[in-house]
Amino acid sequence: MRKIFSKPKKRYVRRKRTGSSRYFFYFILALSVIFGLVWGIRTIFTKLSMFEIDHIVIKGNENLETEFLENLAQDFMGLNLYATSKKDILQKYENITRIKDISVGRIFPNKIKIGIQERLGKFFVKTLEGEIFPIDVERIVLDNDTFYANENLPIIDIADSTKNIVVGRNIRNDFVEEIFRFCDEVHLYYPEFINNISEFYRANGELYIVEANTGYKIVFGSDELSDKIKRFKFLEQNRTFEKGKIIDLRYKNQLVIRSEEE
Repeated sequence: MRKIFSKPKKRYVRRKRTGSSRYFFYFILALSVIFGLVWGIRTIFTKLSMFEIDHIVIKGNENLETEFLENLAQDFMGLNLYATSKKDILQKYENITRIKDISVGRIFPNKIKIGIQERLGKFFVKTLEGEIFPIDVERIVLDNDTFYANENLPIIDIADSTKNIVVGRNIRNDFVEEIFRFCDEVHLYYPEFINNISEFYRANGELYIVEANTGYKIVFGSDELSDKIKRFKFLEQNRTFEKGKIIDLRYKNQLVIRSEEE
């Protein structure tokens, strides 16, 4: 009888993990050391008198006065540069309508730098009560407490009440939108045109434009604006117009110059 011998079973020995746990421990230890160093250095910085704020630098402002902006941050003078929260500084400026964007940075060893991006006036709007407010290109109503010398802007007579104007909010007015579209189109053919205009208003369904230097008025009508702008530019360069006159370009291939009394 043949004996049957079974093969001995192989024994699988579980290998021990080598190094992975140790490396993880070293990684955690290294992070702890780095964190401790950073925390320690920052703590030292917040205690040293050499880092007490002694100067505030204002950059980017155009109309807003530098002294006014500096004074808003005077409460932080003498405080530690690295213990002062940027958020606390930003809160000093959050209610200023003319500030569109603001950034705060630290200048080693003891200066605060405040970068300002202003909202600049594009037009004035005049209400039924005769009150005037500047608005920017985004139609945001700016405060009218102070008028700035370099904001000599054209006026849009909006035929609306002051009570409907909210400083810091968008103005919603069809005539304002019409003037923005008009100026965008005119800019394509006569970029300097807007610089010579003092007022836009509507009368008898037509847009009237008042020239700033002499005071004569222009009526373009609603069609073929590009051709009419080119005609007006040619006329302006080759003749003069008196105050009290209306340059009427509504009619194709015809120029009408009439008195306001007519």
